[in-house]
Amino acid sequence: MLYDEIEKIIDPKICDSENTHTNFLKRLEEGSFTRDENPQSHYCAYFLPYNQKDKKVFIVHHKKSGLWLSPGGHIDKGEGLLETLNREIAEELGVKNPLKEAPSPFLLTITPIENKVQPCKMHYDIWYLVLTDGTNFNVDPREFHETRWLTIEEAEKIVTDGPNRKALEFVRKHK
Repeated sequence: MLYDEIEKIIDPKICDSENTHTNFLKRLEEGSFTRDENPQSHYCAYFLPYNQKDKKVFIVHHKKSGLWLSPGGHIDKGEGLLETLNREIAEELGVKNPLKEAPSPFLLTITPIENKVQPCKMHYDIWYLVLTDGTNFNVDPREFHETRWLTIEEAEKIVTDGPNRKALEFVRKHK
């Protein structure tokens, strides 16, 4: 099931590079897509909350990474993309099952992990834009040092992670 979902979304038009497209396809053929199955190299789903009215994104200062990032995380064994998105949104923003179907991703990136705390070495990132005003957020303070609604320009000043910067660039150009 997850194989089919990922295969369906690997589109060169949403990959940040030709190399990403090639490596997403290669990684798909290796199998073992989740952190439970392959702790070093696996797929992740990130969602960038975006308030269309205010033209702001919601970013988080993540405790484990120490970086300002979009919310999201690892796909768990047995989950599809919709289940992952809904679980991550519930865990990080306190909103239960907000999505009835998975939106189309807007970006695919690959992130090398240079973190000695976790066994992760490589994330294959699937990016989603989630339109929201955030009024129903109940953020879990155990996950983050801080959270903020920022304009794209404000977010670009504090977000240093490459794939997160690419996601912000996409929103700036297309929204």
